[in-house]
Amino acid sequence: MEMLNNYSGLISLVAAIAAIGAVIVPFIVLKKQRKYEVEKEELAKKELAEMDRKEAQAELDAIGIIPFGAPGFSRMDLARVNYLKKKVGRR
Repeated sequence: MEMLNNYSGLISLVAAIAAIGAVIVPFIVLKKQRKYEVEKEELAKKELAEMDRKEAQAELDAIGIIPFGAPGFSRMDLARVNYLKKKVGRR
């Protein structure tokens, strides 16, 4: 019992630190989870943009080279080709 009396201040200090830690640690964990989710969303957006670019490139390659004024190609076809070139990043 005498030992508890001698170390009561130290025990109270440890208990106070543990209580503060119990409040702060969940906030730190939540912040890290949010950061991870944001990074995951950004990566998904980049992958989606890359996939769209590759699809546009494949469609542009499938169309081939269209000479302007070629018979059988309308203005819509030419507009689509220009749109795909812009999406692929090729001008």
